[in-house]
Amino acid sequence: MSVIDDYFIKKSDKVSFIELRKGSIIEINDYIIKDNIPLPMATGTLVKEIKNGNIDEEFKLAYLIEGIIYILGIDYDFKFKEEYKKILYSYDPKIESYIFYKGLKHIENKNYDDGAIFFRALTNINNRNVNGIFNYALSLENISKDFINRGDEAKGKIFLIESTNQLESILDIESDFSLAYYKLGYHYKYYEQFLKAKLIWEKYLKLGDEEERLQEVREQLGLITDDVDFEVGLNHLSNGEYELALEKFTRLASKHEEWWNIFYLTGLAYKGLGEYENAIEFFYEAIELDGKNVDVYNELGICLFGTGNINEAIKIFSEGIDLDDSDYKIIFNRGMAFLQLGLIEKATEDIGTAYRLNPDDIAVKNQMKELEKVKKNIE
Repeated sequence: MSVIDDYFIKKSDKVSFIELRKGSIIEINDYIIKDNIPLPMATGTLVKEIKNGNIDEEFKLAYLIEGIIYILGIDYDFKFKEEYKKILYSYDPKIESYIFYKGLKHIENKNYDDGAIFFRALTNINNRNVNGIFNYALSLENISKDFINRGDEAKGKIFLIESTNQLESILDIESDFSLAYYKLGYHYKYYEQFLKAKLIWEKYLKLGDEEERLQEVREQLGLITDDVDFEVGLNHLSNGEYELALEKFTRLASKHEEWWNIFYLTGLAYKGLGEYENAIEFFYEAIELDGKNVDVYNELGICLFGTGNINEAIKIFSEGIDLDDSDYKIIFNRGMAFLQLGLIEKATEDIGTAYRLNPDDIAVKNQMKELEKVKKNIE
């Protein structure tokens, strides 16, 4: 059972069941409820009726409808789900509007669990009711916040992801449902998917009609401009589009002189273009801002090696190894630098260490074999 299903199943104490006497039936317009169908009632309502002595006097149909809505919101796959759906639509062909209204009233009265159950029930009986899906998504988001505020971030994340999924499903049903775009922008921003947030909010600006909300989204778009450029730059870098990456990173580097990772990524873009001197400058700047990332030392050492500054490269590799002596890549690279200088023993030691740390790396494995040949020739 999923975490979300389990959460709602635990609300089962909100519903109690009564059974019709043998041979009894209940007629709801053209639908007949037979005695083999258990009848759910909201527990609070049932207790109240028993206290008032009314339950044996008359079974009120409205209470059955309320109980069915609760059970369909609590248990998505309840055994008598299809029969209950027939009962609801026989009772009122516009039952979806009623459930939606009652869900809103529960939220208005701060009965958030009941509101979530009613909206969930609405999506259960009609998985294309976009208003039900949207408000169910909002309920899941609120449950997520509650878990996070109570320190259970793992559960909170599960509910938030499902909220996002529900919002996204709306767009497959009704592509111009503007509020889904509005909320999804915030979800994507929370996940740090800034480009997706930008695109979804730009769609909202074309569909939304409430000026206050439109202005709010315009302001949000302004706030994430640099984050979007950062993400786009990363995408270009990953795709080997180094010049396009530089366009984004150099602008950000001039604007955010405290962002060490921008200088690091700018260095990577220059390195990708083969402009090692420029790359070296940016890698040094990244180390100056935050000298704790071993990858920066590794990339700087590679560029120094590439420009013939082998002793300086060894120095930089060594500083990186002091930060993390379990990173086989930088140890291997220092070994290759020692090898270039003819320092076979030191090279063998480093490359051997790199091999022990990661014996599956093809380059390391091949170099080990070459070193073994060299050692045999020397002997």
